[in-house]
Amino acid sequence: MAAKITEDTSGLVSIGQLAKAAGVSSRTIRYYEELGILPEPHRSPGGTRRYPREYRGYIDTALALKDLGFRLEEIKPLARLAIGRSVSPAQRETAARLVDDRIEALARQAGVLRQLRDSVRGPDAAAAVPAVLSSADLAVVPPLHTNGAA
Repeated sequence: MAAKITEDTSGLVSIGQLAKAAGVSSRTIRYYEELGILPEPHRSPGGTRRYPREYRGYIDTALALKDLGFRLEEIKPLARLAIGRSVSPAQRETAARLVDDRIEALARQAGVLRQLRDSVRGPDAAAAVPAVLSSADLAVVPPLHTNGAA
């Protein structure tokens, strides 16, 4: 269950409140601002960041796009479209290209996974795996660390 954002009298929330509600750190929020994923927040007279509640939508969108495999620098042009904001024709073209590229990468990964699945189900699975996967195929699979973690 998501944490409830409590508002102060101006209708804005602190970075800590926003971070807690979105399930990220305050540092993540500041980094998203630096990258332009989050718009510049309001500042109190003392310089403290104060966020409108709808900034949670920006963060949720960025996290969902990350889960789809987009890099942080690719999220900015996609996020505005994903949350229903207006964009220029050039921004729309950039976003379309990014989405098409990601679809192609996922299709390649799915093909590699199908080949791997078929090879491990085959009669000589252990011997078949190296023959099935080429180095080009492995380029779309994250490398494994020596401890077996991705």
